[in-house]
Parts: sequence; structure tokens; C-alpha cells
Amino acid sequence: MTAEPHVAVPFLSLAHRGTPACVREIRRDVRAFAAEYGAEGEALATIELAVSEAAANAVVHGYADGEGTVRVEADVEEGELEVVVLDEGPGFTDEPGPGLGLGLGLMRRGAVAFEIRDRPEGGVEVWMRFPLAG
Repeated sequence: MTAEPHVAVPFLSLAHRGTPACVREIRRDVRAFAAEYGAEGEALATIELAVSEAAANAVVHGYADGEGTVRVEADVEEGELEVVVLDEGPGFTDEPGPGLGLGLGLMRRGAVAFEIRDRPEGGVEVWMRFPLAG
């Protein structure tokens, strides 16, 4: 019997208090991670904008009445960056939210895959996948 080689997948895991200040920190950390694994130019700017919008949505919509935790998980697989931004707020509601509603389009722009969904345990999860090379 031969052992399979261990394949390490580059991985980033963040947890921040869901305040407006955390958006900048999340954007900075994910940008550095993406750049370390090959993102540059427009690809890097697209990733940075999408992550910033997702984190801002988690703060504004997930914790409108208080604070919670914004989590970000990112990994690199086959030349693409996968990013998940999640909150533990109330999830989707029928109530109109603050803002102009442009954030989802900005998150989706440039992504090769995109999903947004309620989490069974509460909150919302935004899943995005981007090519690292422009």
C-alpha cells in the first residue's frame, strides 16, 4: 500500500467583530492573500471590491441592530480563489434594507461562480470564486 501525497491548499480564515471598521481589515487581508497567490491588476481589484461589498453587507444587513461576527474563509484551488463571507444575523427578510441594492452585482462581477444563501444555523453566506489571473 502506498501513501497518497499530502496536498496543501493555501487557506485564509478570518473572524472580525461586525463593525464598519472590519470591512477595511477584511479587504486588506484578502487582497494580500490573493496577491500572494498570483492575483494582480484588474483581477485583484475585482476580488477586493467583491470581498469589500460582501463584508459591508454582512455588517449592514446581518447586524443592523447590533454586532456579531463576520467570518471569511478563502482558499486557492486550480488557479482560482474561492471566498466565503458569512454572518450570523437574521438572514434574508421581506423587509427592505438600507442601500441602493448595487452590492450583489458588484460581488458577482468578474466571478466565475457566485451564490448567496441563508445559512441553516442563521445568517447569510456569500460564496464567490474568481480567477487569480486577469
